[in-house]
Amino acid sequence: MIVLKIYREMKRLITILLIFYFVYVSFGNTNKQNAATISGNNCVGPYAMIKDGQSLLKEGDLVVRLNRDPASRYIRDFNPHDKSFSHSGIVLYENGYPYIFHMLNGEKNPGNELRKDSLSQFCDPRQNVAYAIFRYDMNANEIRKLKECIYKWYGHGIRFDFSFNLASDDSMYCSEMISKALAEATGKRISIETTKLTTKQVALFSAYTHRPFTYTSKLQVISIDDLYTNPSCHLIKEYNYTKK
Repeated sequence: MIVLKIYREMKRLITILLIFYFVYVSFGNTNKQNAATISGNNCVGPYAMIKDGQSLLKEGDLVVRLNRDPASRYIRDFNPHDKSFSHSGIVLYENGYPYIFHMLNGEKNPGNELRKDSLSQFCDPRQNVAYAIFRYDMNANEIRKLKECIYKWYGHGIRFDFSFNLASDDSMYCSEMISKALAEATGKRISIETTKLTTKQVALFSAYTHRPFTYTSKLQVISIDDLYTNPSCHLIKEYNYTKK
C-alpha cells in the first residue's frame, strides 16, 4: 500500500512538471516569435533604403550620392551651398526598369564614357554613405526630350570632360551633362546656375585637375548642389546609411 501511494504521488508530480514544461516552452516560443517580429519591423539598413528609394523613382529624377573615397569628399567642398553630395545622375527607364545615367571617370569606369547603372549599383553601400532623390518640374514632353538627348549622347559614347570646359559638348562631367540635358529638354526653361570658384578653390581645383592656375581661375563650373538648389527642383527623399 505504501509503495502504491508513493507511485501515485510521483505520477502526480511528474504530470504537474510536464504541464509546467509545456507551458514554459510555448511561452518561450511566443516570446521569440514576437521578438523576431519586432526586430524585423525596426530593422532599416542601407539595402532597405535602396529598395525604398527605387519604389519612388520616376523618369527624369535626379539622384545624387556621397562616395566613401577621399576624392569625393574633396569634390563636395566645391559646392557653394550644400556639401552633402559629390556625384549625380539622371533616372531613365528601360523596359520598365530604372537606370541612373551618369558621367564617371576613374578605375570604376576605365572608358570614361557616359554609363548607366541600377540604383543598387549607383548607391552601393560598400562605396557610398548617402544618397538622395530630387525631382524637376517637367512635363511629359520635356521628359521625352530629356530621354532623347541623353540617349543620343549615350549612343555617341561621349566621354568625361577632364578640362571642365562648359563651352564644349563633345565631353562633359556629371553635373554638366545633366545641366545641358535639362536646358535642351526644356528650351532653357530650367537653367542651372554656374559657380565661380574662390581663390582657394581655384588653387585646389588646379591641383585636382592638373591644370595651371591661370586656366582654372577663369572657369565657371556647375557644382553638384547647383543641380538641386534650383527652384525647379524638389527633394523627394534623402537617405543616410550611417544613421539608424
